Amino acid sequence: MDIAPLVLSNYIMVAELLGLWVMLESNVHLKKRTINVTRVVILLIFAEAVCWAVERWTREIGYLTAARLFLAPTIYLLHPIIMIGIMEMADFVKKHRLLLYLPVLISAPLLYTSQWTHLIYWFSPENLYIGADTPMRYFPYFLFLLYVVLFIGAFTIHYARYGTAERRGIQVSIIAAAVGVVCNIIFSIDADYSTLFASLLLIYYLSLYILTAKEDTLTHLLNRQCYFSDSDKLKDQISAVVSVDMNDLKKINDSQGHDAGDKALKTVADCLTKNRLKNKLVYRIGGDEYAIFYLGASEAAVKNDIESMRKELSKTGYTCAFGYEMVKEKDIHKAMLVADHEMYSNKAVLKDSSERRIAAHKEATIRVMHEALGSGMWGMEFDENGKMVSVEWSPEFRRMIGYKDENDFPNVLESWSDLLYPEDKEAVLKEFNETISDYSGRKNYDVEYRLKVRSGDWRWFHAIGRLLRRDNGVPLSYVGMFVDITNRKAAGL
Repeated sequence: MDIAPLVLSNYIMVAELLGLWVMLESNVHLKKRTINVTRVVILLIFAEAVCWAVERWTREIGYLTAARLFLAPTIYLLHPIIMIGIMEMADFVKKHRLLLYLPVLISAPLLYTSQWTHLIYWFSPENLYIGADTPMRYFPYFLFLLYVVLFIGAFTIHYARYGTAERRGIQVSIIAAAVGVVCNIIFSIDADYSTLFASLLLIYYLSLYILTAKEDTLTHLLNRQCYFSDSDKLKDQISAVVSVDMNDLKKINDSQGHDAGDKALKTVADCLTKNRLKNKLVYRIGGDEYAIFYLGASEAAVKNDIESMRKELSKTGYTCAFGYEMVKEKDIHKAMLVADHEMYSNKAVLKDSSERRIAAHKEATIRVMHEALGSGMWGMEFDENGKMVSVEWSPEFRRMIGYKDENDFPNVLESWSDLLYPEDKEAVLKEFNETISDYSGRKNYDVEYRLKVRSGDWRWFHAIGRLLRRDNGVPLSYVGMFVDITNRKAAGL
């Protein structure tokens, strides 16, 4: 066999694959595994070209050789194996990988033994290829087309979160190649597919590289650069924008570690893309910030999708604030500002609600303790500006000082402060207010004073209080307790 015609007939393919092999050295976007698998695919394509050339040479011999018996099934198997390698480049199948390889594993013994079983094909002693008289004669082609279909499906699903433009090139190329294979089958044309594989590999590698460069490496959403690019490129198609911000990421990082924080971000990303709408693009634009563009979607559809995302998040234990705005007069920037404002308003409500739930839980715990100790409890609530908005005196405290209910001892601060002993009043109120004003949270309310009870007597009380604050130090709840220490004072203790 003359080597020179073999090399020259595949010169373009060899040049393409060698160029790609060198380019892999400078890759900065794709994973090392992807690069290594790409190299394996290149070697497989070279092997297919060599096997096909040698097998074609064995056809010219006037008698059947063992080489042809080995090469023919090997070539048939290399075609789907190359397709598997291309799928492995993007790690499409992470679970149940055995199922991906199963058709090839089953086919290998069928093809290598077909010379004796006549199940698919066989060679005559004169070295002639003879196909079975059943549809099984097309089995190698069906096997190959099966993996083409699997690849198209896996590729489409894997990159469903991207726009169609990024997927269309590789899909068109694969489908066109599959049509060419079918035409070869129909017209009984024997062809070497190595050049086709090489071209497809280059197109696919380019597509994969572009898609990966547009990807946020942690969440696999579209990245910040894509967000700014698409906001301009797609401004005529974007009908709505959504701003999303994850709550309490810093707390997760501080208390559980950054691995837990990364897991939270990926979980949120999965929830935002669970409903794979064709007209929806999801971006990670910051640490815990996401943005969504809807192309041609109605306001009702956007609201429904936001509710769907919230429902998915509710299953995870994580929460996000959402804000949306319909795009008017193609002003994406203005719409995003409005969506951001709405999102931050939603975040404040969620945060305040969460903090109040924590405060209510602590208050309930303290109330049980007071009941067990026979002490009285008091509580106060503050708004976002630190202004006191409510006061509550517990029934136990009212009974301690001789009152029955809210009618004769209202839930206002003055009900208590007006009963303070004149010589104690200034110092007690000063301590009470300074504890509220200490945004560092280091100061605690702890005082002893005299209070006038309903009978007119002055009794001694020991009062302590603790403030639950928001992240910025602004008071959220002020909870405390009273203990009657009159007898202790009388004993000189």
